[in-house]
Amino acid sequence: MEIISEGQVEPHRLRALVKLIVDLKEPDVQDIYDLLQPAALTTDQSAVKATFRIAVDCGLVADSKNTRALVSAEQVETMTAFQKLMQQCLLNVTEEGRPNYRLNLYTAWYAVQNERVFRELATLGYDGPFNTEVFPNTSESDERRFNSTKLNGWRKWATFLGFGWIRRIGSASIVIPDATVRLHTSLDALLQDKQRISFGQFMKRLATTCPELDGGKLFDYCWQASRGAEQPGNQVSLMVSTGLRTLYSQGVIELSEQADALDIWHLYPAEGSLYQRVTHIQRIGA
Repeated sequence: MEIISEGQVEPHRLRALVKLIVDLKEPDVQDIYDLLQPAALTTDQSAVKATFRIAVDCGLVADSKNTRALVSAEQVETMTAFQKLMQQCLLNVTEEGRPNYRLNLYTAWYAVQNERVFRELATLGYDGPFNTEVFPNTSESDERRFNSTKLNGWRKWATFLGFGWIRRIGSASIVIPDATVRLHTSLDALLQDKQRISFGQFMKRLATTCPELDGGKLFDYCWQASRGAEQPGNQVSLMVSTGLRTLYSQGVIELSEQADALDIWHLYPAEGSLYQRVTHIQRIGA
């Protein structure tokens, strides 16, 4: 099961369905369909039925024989709470064959691309190069390959889960790489107890906590597939660099460069940015 393959399943629609089941306790599944897509408005209830299937697959609700919520009211009370819930449900999948592996794999590949997302990929397309690099020698019918449906689904869920935001550049609609939300919701694991740590230690934690980002299992796999001839060294990706700079500007973290430090990391170049080189990081805000 891949949530990105279900074009009709969107974050707001999924939350509305789960919240309705939470509020109604153990409703009849047809009542859920009728409330979310009333027969007076449409005879096609395919969207809500697909959304219900995803809710079951993600472990949010029990199946139609015993329709009840498997999450708390607090987890769907706000979109922010629901966002954290869906991060737990959909992310950190690193084994092929598990649900939503391709959502995570494509996110890693996108993070590897850096400035390519603004240049050649906007012309070549965002599915063809991925298929060529990550799944070479596969047929067009291979279900692992990306297509326009999966790409559109990925855009919706990647932006909701915290990997960027949509902006139109010319005729193209581009996901701007920005891991602010993904990093912010992971800070308890990345920067415990607000202790100042070396940036190298932070990056090791990042690789474990967010395997789709710099140094992680999926990121490294996609780096070899896409940019194998290059060495990433201590260069931080555009996606992570943007997130770190944003969290710094929001007063959530402190970035610093210690003059005598040997382990120096380079944030992705950004004109006018205060920080280009960093050696230490600390959590200072909520």
